[in-house]
This record gives sequence, C-alpha cells and structure tokens, in this order.
Amino acid sequence: MKMESVAIINNNDSSEEMDVKNIFQDVLKVEKEKRYLDKDHHAKKVGTNLSISTAVRKEISNKIGQLYPNKIIESPFSSSFPLKKEEISSINRDLDSKGFFVLKDLLDNIVCDSISKKLERVNFNNRKSVKKIRGLNESNVSKISGNTAWVTNQQDVLRIPEIQKIAFNENLLNLVGKFLGSEPILCQTNSWWTVSNSTHRSNLSANSQMFHQDMAYLKFIKVFIYLTDVDEDNGPHQYVQGTSKIAQDKLGENYQPSDRVEDEKVDSLFGKENVITFQGKKGSIIIEDTFGLHKGTAVKEGSRLLIQLLYCNSLYFHAGYSFGLDGLLPEVNDLLEHYPRVFSNFVPDVDKFNEEKFQQNNKRTISQKLKDKIKSYL
Repeated sequence: MKMESVAIINNNDSSEEMDVKNIFQDVLKVEKEKRYLDKDHHAKKVGTNLSISTAVRKEISNKIGQLYPNKIIESPFSSSFPLKKEEISSINRDLDSKGFFVLKDLLDNIVCDSISKKLERVNFNNRKSVKKIRGLNESNVSKISGNTAWVTNQQDVLRIPEIQKIAFNENLLNLVGKFLGSEPILCQTNSWWTVSNSTHRSNLSANSQMFHQDMAYLKFIKVFIYLTDVDEDNGPHQYVQGTSKIAQDKLGENYQPSDRVEDEKVDSLFGKENVITFQGKKGSIIIEDTFGLHKGTAVKEGSRLLIQLLYCNSLYFHAGYSFGLDGLLPEVNDLLEHYPRVFSNFVPDVDKFNEEKFQQNNKRTISQKLKDKIKSYL
C-alpha cells in the first residue's frame, strides 16, 4: 500500500469504519511530517487515544502492517539475548493468546551487573519532580522519596553498550516485528528503582502499582528485565492473562484505558486464577503486551531494579522521550542504514530535546506541591 492510496471515506460507512479511515489518514500525515516529535503532540491526540475501541486500534494496526509490512531483520547481535530463533513462532502465539511470555533462560549475570553498575552514572527522578538523583544502587535507594525513581533521560540508558546489543538483538527484533505485524520502532529504553515508602492509593496509582492498561501507542510490546532478584516481597510484576483483547469492553462503558482498577474488581471480572505474578532471579525476562491489565506490586522490603524496552508499530500517540545517534556502536549505525523505520524515534541534539520535555512533563505548581506534601503524611 502506498501513502496516496488510502481509501476515500464513503458516507455509508459505519461510525467505526469512519474512525478507522479518519484516524489512519491522520496517522499517515503525522508520520510523514514527524509531528509526533512536537512537544504538544500527545496533548492533541489524548482525546482520540482515550475514546477509540480495541477493535479500531486493531484495524488501524492492520493498515499500518500493510503499509510497513514486517520483514526479517538481520542484525550482528544474535547471541546477546537468551531468545532462540526457533522459539519465535510459539512465543508469538502465547503473546497473542495470553498476552505475555517468560523466557526460560536468564540474561547473563555478568551483563546484568555491568548494566546495573553503569546505571549508577545515570540520573533518576521521582515522578513529577525535576530534582535529579544520581548514584543509585541497592545500598542507598533511601535517596528515593516516593515509591519509584525513573531514569530521567532514556538516551543515557541506550548509551550503555549492553543495552544496545539487547535492544537491537536479531531474534528480539524479529519477535516483536512478528507480534506487531509491521516493522518495529524502538520507543523506550527505560529503567526504574522501586522501594517501599508509601501504600497510599495516590502513590500506588502514580507509580503504576495498581492494575491499568498502557495506551501510549496503537500496538506495542514491552520487554522487562529484572536486574535484581525479585521475590514476593520485592514488588513482583503482575499481569492478568488474556485481557489485552477484552479488558476495555469487559470493564464497561464508563471505563477508559487510563483508569486504575482495584484488585477486587480484577479478581471478580477476570478471575483471580488469571492474575499471574512474576517472581524471578536477576536476569529474568518477561515479554508482554501491556495493553492487557498489569501492575508492579508494592515493595514490602528491599528494592527492585529493572530495565524496560518498548517497541511499537507507529509513533502516532507518542508522548515519550527520544533517542540520538551519539554513543551508538558502529554495528547499530549499520542497522540504521538498512532499517530506518526502527530508528523513527531518533532526533538530533537528543539531550537538549529530552531535557526540555523532562522539564515540561515534571513541572509542578505550588498547589500541586502542597497536595503532594499532604499526601506524603497520610
């Protein structure tokens, strides 16, 4: 399908068909003009994001797949990630039916420790705070004032060579491309520390520790890697299997994908037996469609550090940070020449770009700061 061959809207089309055609035409325009990099782009699209159905998301994604069909990617990084080529089809079936897959093999301990050590040189921040925290490790996570400290600039994470070798691993790129049904785009290389500071509902909600759906892109997939051992006390990740296709409809017309959902409601609607808890050793890897209901459970003791990679089929609803070309391995630059769509979220002068977005996303008014202070005492 070529860009200019989009179907003309027929007045006899249903409302849902009109949504698909109108939004898809807008997707083409946004991608062609790279409007997803505008600072206010997400704010303009959030209404559409909240209002469209799961079925409409699927149909638009199918059209994106026709325009940018999945292709086999050849990468020099083939042994950097414990995923075998022959596993891709069966894993994809599980992702489609259950919404998740846990790799049998762990990421090598030496690689995990090297990434953790290099993250000590990276800035983190609490949600809605511009104060940056540096030098975090298991011995000093008490520096974190909330429940979670997130990496401030994801380009700092991508600069870590081990992360590049994982993010651009041949088998991983081909798995996510198969799931998306289109060429994958690298959207995030995120990391965060989670600790036990507050069980107030507002804190749990703000730190993604209540069940919710992610909705930042039309179709996307996440890869979580534990960089510390995670047992029942360290905040294991939870996922409600089978909900990526049904959650939005089953939760009712007053529900929006951005809403937080109480545990009791999840158990009642979807069955407690379908809530999967992911405990695991350092190096454990979860591949997950987080349009399904999921959460990080609250840490009871100790702390948890993880890496998250995110791949999507389009940057249409993009609200996140971007990447730059500095610090890339030569092999990654070669991949850029052959698979430019994978690198759609790369921009010049990325540190300045991300810092401006960081300040914009985390600035707080005096009244908001006062409310947060009050909540911290509750």
